[in-house]
Amino acid sequence: MRIGLLAYHAACNFGAVMQLLSTFSYLKKAGHDPFILNWVAADLEEHYRKTTPPLQIEEMKAFRRSAWQETPLCRTTEDVARIITEYNIEAVIIGSDAVAQHHPLRERMVFPCRTIIGFSQTTSDRQFPNPFWATWNGIGNCEVPVALMSASSQDSAYKLIPASVRKDMDKQIMKYRYVSTRDSWTSEMFAYITHGKCVPEVTPDPVFAFNQNAAEVLPTKEDFLARHNLPKKYILLSFINSNSVSQEWISTFEKLANKEGYECALLPFAQKPSFGTVKHNIGLPLSPTDWYSLIRHSSGFVGHNMHPVVVSIHNGIPFFSFDNYGRKRFNGMLTDDRSSKIKHILDEASLSMQRISCIGRGFNPPPPEDVLQRIMSFPHANSKAFAANYLEKYNNMMNKLTDTLK
Repeated sequence: MRIGLLAYHAACNFGAVMQLLSTFSYLKKAGHDPFILNWVAADLEEHYRKTTPPLQIEEMKAFRRSAWQETPLCRTTEDVARIITEYNIEAVIIGSDAVAQHHPLRERMVFPCRTIIGFSQTTSDRQFPNPFWATWNGIGNCEVPVALMSASSQDSAYKLIPASVRKDMDKQIMKYRYVSTRDSWTSEMFAYITHGKCVPEVTPDPVFAFNQNAAEVLPTKEDFLARHNLPKKYILLSFINSNSVSQEWISTFEKLANKEGYECALLPFAQKPSFGTVKHNIGLPLSPTDWYSLIRHSSGFVGHNMHPVVVSIHNGIPFFSFDNYGRKRFNGMLTDDRSSKIKHILDEASLSMQRISCIGRGFNPPPPEDVLQRIMSFPHANSKAFAANYLEKYNNMMNKLTDTLK
């Protein structure tokens, strides 16, 4: 089949593009003809323009040109419908990633602030309706089967969504031919919105199958170690800012790691360098394949975000997650980490001891020696068993998904 893929392909986010490459490669090897539906919300593109170094934006564009086939640019729902028709797309897969978001006004209320009450801004890709909700299906001659795969709502406070909006979301959800979510929070959200008519199975992020689907695109270990001037034994640190750890914490961790024979390196985010200073600072621009390989061949990962944890588990790498997902209220004085996608994965993997929630106001990190000990005593058997189970679950999902689209 000629299958359109709709996800965050243009995001300045390493994990977002690597999960999509995994799906694209799986479908290509299975004999399908996948195309990336090139919908890019103008306000999201502007957000990245303001927040991402220009050289990194160009690096991401170069990656896209080499990784897959894209349709012409789509800015509107109507553009997507037209392109699906013109390209004779026979079915569409939406996801994986945070393609099922809606953040209502009550969720985005900020208190206190200078005006007593304010509202945080968000981009249109994070608000219903948008093309991630298949709102293009049925426009003109566009009518194709749609699968929503391993979708996430990214901490959406779904019980605060107005009833009228939930009603429209319900209609869209029930039109999908196949639905699965990446975490239990999003599955519960869909069940709530549809009054129990749709209770999706929780399925793996495609990065859990990357080595099976697309390992041939990765550089050799010797190549990227030489290019980044790294030793064979290194631990990656990756922190968005100083809210979770201080420079003193990082320096102490580095000294302790050195005593155990490891050097430390900072792993950047696509939009900015990692906070802190250690011996090795991996800078931008950085290709998504190098980012993946840096984790894949490391001796450990410590820091923020989900996809480094997924890459670590998939490749048997020790890690300790400073989990920066979850819901915050009253400027972080009240927190709820039940919606965390990292928490869901590590609970499922029996690896919850490798995580701490760091979203609360006044968060105090565990001592550096305790975190290093979690790396040194990492439960490899648990991780390996879970990785094998999730790879099998992924393949079952893809078989079922593609069968439903025929």
